[in-house]
Amino acid sequence: MSRTNRWIIVGGGASGLAAAFFAKQRGLESVVIERDDTLGGRIGTVSLGNRSIDCGGKNIGKRYTLFREFAASLGTHPFEDFGLNSSQVIDGKVTTFEARSRWKTLRDVMRGVAGKDVLRFGHLVWRVKSNKDAGYLGSPLSRRLASRYDAQPASAYFSQEFCRRVLRPMSVRMNGAEPDEIYVGNLGSNVRMILDTYEQFEHGLGPVLRDFQQRYDVCLGTSVESLLVQNGRVCGVRVRSTAGKTSDLQGAGVIIATPAHAAAALTESVRPHLAAQLRTVAYYPVALIVAEYDRPVFTSSVRAFVFGSDEIVSNAGAYGLNDLNVVRYTFSGRTARQLLASTVGVEDLLTKAERALAKFVPLAPEWRRQFVARQFNPGLCAYAPHHGRFLDRVTQELGTLPGLHLTGDYMHGASIEACFRAAAACVDRLALQHEQPAPHDVGLLTATRTA
Repeated sequence: MSRTNRWIIVGGGASGLAAAFFAKQRGLESVVIERDDTLGGRIGTVSLGNRSIDCGGKNIGKRYTLFREFAASLGTHPFEDFGLNSSQVIDGKVTTFEARSRWKTLRDVMRGVAGKDVLRFGHLVWRVKSNKDAGYLGSPLSRRLASRYDAQPASAYFSQEFCRRVLRPMSVRMNGAEPDEIYVGNLGSNVRMILDTYEQFEHGLGPVLRDFQQRYDVCLGTSVESLLVQNGRVCGVRVRSTAGKTSDLQGAGVIIATPAHAAAALTESVRPHLAAQLRTVAYYPVALIVAEYDRPVFTSSVRAFVFGSDEIVSNAGAYGLNDLNVVRYTFSGRTARQLLASTVGVEDLLTKAERALAKFVPLAPEWRRQFVARQFNPGLCAYAPHHGRFLDRVTQELGTLPGLHLTGDYMHGASIEACFRAAAACVDRLALQHEQPAPHDVGLLTATRTA
């Protein structure tokens, strides 16, 4: 492929789509390289019969300003209300967290826990509510909390009961991690989630992804094997097609928009210290099963359940307000990952999850019509302690290699909006640097990766 002035974006997930969007806003050309045959990554879609099902990113917060601008730029994609509804059993009673009465619900959930837990968490909620930037990783609040508390995991600063009722339902859902695997300095991003109100696309994410593919330059089924470096500057990538053919794609530079472990593999040979930093970011596996039943499983008032650490399923919920017979099961957390590492089959996994849910709602195996499953490993990002220091070290390393930029879920948070925020900052930096295209002659430095 001949040299161009376009930016090469590695990864067609949320971060890659965001990087292409913001590059276009800056008047910069780009091409998105994705190893799979479809866009989306962890927010991609799968088929359940004749229906398209969103794997992740289905719930769109009303405060997702950047993502909503992106969706609007692709055409008309109407939203419908979904809210935030999640139940758990506390002291033998089903307690439901409902967005429309979130403060009352939080009070009910925390009734009976230690006062110091309530004060500490309440202060964090207040700080995030009063400053939207505080809900993203790397913020001044995140750094201050990390400097004071990140010597130990979050479970060391909150009681066991508070971790069970409050922290774990957030951490296993967003990070795939237990309270002893997350850190106080990173909790702002979790708190931001419960302060938002959610909608979902009427027709799912599929039409959004298809419209993106029609408007942007995308190479699917193409793996990035290495970076091209000339005169100390990254100026392209070597790619391999599904047919096994390799070629060099040159451009103005490269934006790696993948999870941290994949970015580490690509940068290993050109900046080993950068790769070492990226490998400090923790990721945990997650599996998703969406099952359709011949009758409603949930009700309009109870649409989801969060399960305890002894269950393999972390949460189960109705796919939509009008899809009470379609249940989305998520398997994350320590118990789930032990089973995911075994040879248990998908249907056995689903049967175990149905038994767990049947303790709280009417559900029988014979009601099941069909199901679809997908697993990500590594899956959900749980970050690392002192995340602000990590960001500083990554920035310092990138400053020594022109033409290379990074963005991803490990930067400012795991939500779609956090990924878009990180991509916007990434594109702003490269645009301000007025980087010039690399010379035509290229030297190859390898860094193995399947992108």
